[in-house]
Amino acid sequence: MLFIKPCEGRITSRFGQLRKNSETNTSRLHKGVDFGSDGSLIIIAAAGGIVTRAKVIEGYGNTVTIAHQLNGKDYETLYAHLKSISVKVGQIVKQSQQVGIKGDTGNATGVSLHFEIHIPKYAAGQPNAVNPLNYIVVQEVVEIQKLLVKAGYKIVVDGIEGPATVAAIKAFQKSKGLTPDGIVGPLTLDALKKSKNS
Repeated sequence: MLFIKPCEGRITSRFGQLRKNSETNTSRLHKGVDFGSDGSLIIIAAAGGIVTRAKVIEGYGNTVTIAHQLNGKDYETLYAHLKSISVKVGQIVKQSQQVGIKGDTGNATGVSLHFEIHIPKYAAGQPNAVNPLNYIVVQEVVEIQKLLVKAGYKIVVDGIEGPATVAAIKAFQKSKGLTPDGIVGPLTLDALKKSKNS
C-alpha cells in the first residue's frame, strides 16, 4: 500500500469531473478528490516524505505539498483549503502524521479537503495529476467491491478504485438500467445492496 486516505469524510467530488467556476463562468476538469467535513477535521500525510510547500496558493488557499519517494518512484501529494497548517517546509513527516486541519480557504465552497497526487511532482496547471483513488485504500471502496463480488463480478477487494472496479461498477449500472458513470451514488448503492448473484 503506497498511500492512505488523508482524512476522514465522504468523497464529495471525484477526479476528472467537470467543475464550473461561477465567477468566471468557465469549466475545467477537477484534478483531485474532495473529502467532506464529516468526521474528524484532522488531515494527515498520506505517505511519509518531505514538506515542499506550506503556504497560500491561489485558488487552493492554505496548502501543503509533500514529496515522496516510494518503491524508487517520485510522487508529490497536495492538501488544499486548509484552515490551518501544522508543518513547515523542509520538515520530514511520517505517514499518518498531522499536516493540517480542514477548512474553506481559497476557492472552496465549504469545509473540505482537496487532495491531489502528482507523478513525479506538482506543477502549475496540474499536468502531472493522477486519480488519487487509484493509489489510496478507501474503506468505502472495500465495501463496494465486496458488494460487486457478491453480485458476481470478479474483482480484487483491495480498497483501490482502479480501472477494474470502475468497469465493474459501470457494467452493474448498465445491467440495472442506471446511468453507467462508474460513480456509486445512492441509487447504485441501493441496487448493489439488493443484488444477489443468481
